[in-house]
Amino acid sequence: MIEIISDHSYTSQAMLVCGTLTGYLIICCTLLIGHLLGAVIDKRIDCLFSIGAIIMFIASGTIVVDRWCSQFLHPQDRNAIKGAGAFMLINAFMFLADTFIILRS
Repeated sequence: MIEIISDHSYTSQAMLVCGTLTGYLIICCTLLIGHLLGAVIDKRIDCLFSIGAIIMFIASGTIVVDRWCSQFLHPQDRNAIKGAGAFMLINAFMFLADTFIILRS
């Protein structure tokens, strides 16, 4: 995705988006493996990761929709960018629901 954006003013925003996706892929896989192996994960650590995910995915989703929709000329590419931004925002709300579930347990 970073190579597609020709304007270098968006580089830090592209790094935020790619860092969020990559970082939370690693974090969620690690937590899932730990859960499957029966590890006890502290509720505070789980909430900390979920709250961080909420912030990062909302920021990434709004950046993708706001900054990158105007960069693509084809409607199919614009729809793909809007879909990616929407999925990031949906993922933020899923982490919000996860936070409430963790706090209630």
